[in-house]
Amino acid sequence: MEALKRILVIDDAEDVRVLVQRQLVHLGYEAQGAGNGVEGLESIAANPPDLVVCDLRMPHLDGLGVLSVLRERYPLLPVVVMSGEGLLNDAVSALRLGAWDYISKPIAGMAVLQLAVSKALEKAELIRENQRQRQKLELVYRELADDQDAGRRLQLGLLPENGRRLGSFTLTRELLPSSYLSGDFLDTFVIDSNRWGFYLADVAGHGVPSALVTVMLRTLVDRQVLSAHSGDSAILAPSRFLKELNSALLRQGHEKHVALFYGLVDEERQQLRCANAGCFPWPILIQSGKAIPLELPGMPLGLMTTADYEERSYELTADASLVACTDGVFEVMGSGTVDEKSQRIAEAARYANSAAELVKALDVGTMAVRPDDVAVMMLKRGGAHAVRTS
Repeated sequence: MEALKRILVIDDAEDVRVLVQRQLVHLGYEAQGAGNGVEGLESIAANPPDLVVCDLRMPHLDGLGVLSVLRERYPLLPVVVMSGEGLLNDAVSALRLGAWDYISKPIAGMAVLQLAVSKALEKAELIRENQRQRQKLELVYRELADDQDAGRRLQLGLLPENGRRLGSFTLTRELLPSSYLSGDFLDTFVIDSNRWGFYLADVAGHGVPSALVTVMLRTLVDRQVLSAHSGDSAILAPSRFLKELNSALLRQGHEKHVALFYGLVDEERQQLRCANAGCFPWPILIQSGKAIPLELPGMPLGLMTTADYEERSYELTADASLVACTDGVFEVMGSGTVDEKSQRIAEAARYANSAAELVKALDVGTMAVRPDDVAVMMLKRGGAHAVRTS
């Protein structure tokens, strides 16, 4: 059985106080009384009621004084003030001090008292319910933040080590998510003593759904790497590899398409073989001081079963390096056309010695909130670094 709402009546006029208490009991409430403001505050401190009905004019401590104390100590305790005729200014002052409602004395009848009390109690219950819901939401947000933090650690843990040596090359990379988790991803893998591969991926969208696809993508690639160790594998033929990845993603049915650039380096032949599935801006091969855009057309993975991918080979010089970025870099590079921004990337890539230097040169790492994820990878071969001559 639900407990009765407890109401404290504070009034120095005993006859009025007793009458109001009786009316409240008749309306189904539990009612107690206090003869002045000091007694009322003592009663509230000892056992806070659900609502206070308080006269404004009392000795020792009047109703305005009671309201001042309650606003500081019990800001959510509803208070209905009673004011005599001609004391409208006092009633206005009471409302400014936090009174929830007021009724005039003498009270016209139980209906007036019931309306004021029920409205105040309903409002108080609504406030408490809002607080409960807010607390629940805060708990959900904290749990979500914990989950996102764990997901971010997992995603970062899947990235290859910054500075990883791959044959004669060194990898540096930067991952700048637009939210807590990124839909951009990159990875490298070793096939045998002469061959190793890499890819840069941009899953449509960002946040948790896209980040989950990057994890799934890594799993699919890892399976291909394992199959290469035991015999023939599509991963040794970039165009075929992208076709198989496309089929695998379509079978998953997650409705997220993926732009991906894949490259296979053969150290013995001094050769890069690569294919592209919609990754733009074009990756850039830098050799002998020249920046060569790898303009390879190709449809993103996960869109059409009939997609085909072109494969090309490039001879690698002793000073070769390769730079690839996801298209989120365009969103944070400021003004300019796509061609102008692509030229800026190519020019900066000629002189940058790491992905971090490239990010700094393009000024894409300082934005507090990015509209899209940004991933940058640089594979740099040993030898003298390029030197700016102008």
